[in-house]
Amino acid sequence: MRGNPRGLAIAIAVVISAGCAAACAPPIDGPVDHQRARDREDSERLAGQLALLPGVVAARVALHHPVGDPLAVAPPAPATFSAVLAVDDQAAPEALRAATVRLARAALPELAPAAPLAIEINPTVHRPEVGNVGPFSVEQRSRAPLKATLALGCAAIFALALTLATRARRHRLGSSAQ
Repeated sequence: MRGNPRGLAIAIAVVISAGCAAACAPPIDGPVDHQRARDREDSERLAGQLALLPGVVAARVALHHPVGDPLAVAPPAPATFSAVLAVDDQAAPEALRAATVRLARAALPELAPAAPLAIEINPTVHRPEVGNVGPFSVEQRSRAPLKATLALGCAAIFALALTLATRARRHRLGSSAQ
């Protein structure tokens, strides 16, 4: 090839085109990528179901399905599950823990029956006690001040109505005397 410039040009063109073809080729997902995508989708789905439980404000789930490798000589790693639930202060933690375990075992049937599940429940939100004052819904501690404010407002309206009625009566009496 030393003496053949055309052959050198062809060799360079082949190397460049092979490099471009490799750079432009679409990535191919392997079994591990498919497994991670499945784990992520199942985690999001399960977190959505847990977030619908009464008292749950937010839920995060991490789960891992065992990867089936047909060439492996050792059994695959066991399935794993963990969840963090942010709940309000009126939620029942034991009921939420039991519901989370049921949902986890349904989503991951390959979990060992005696496998401990990492579930953390954090009461992070304070739900106030709500009371009604007429058409208004307010916190229980604001009921008395709101009642006093409404009573003062009604008294002010009554006083204005009385003042207007007195002025109107004086005006009628004064114009009838003329």
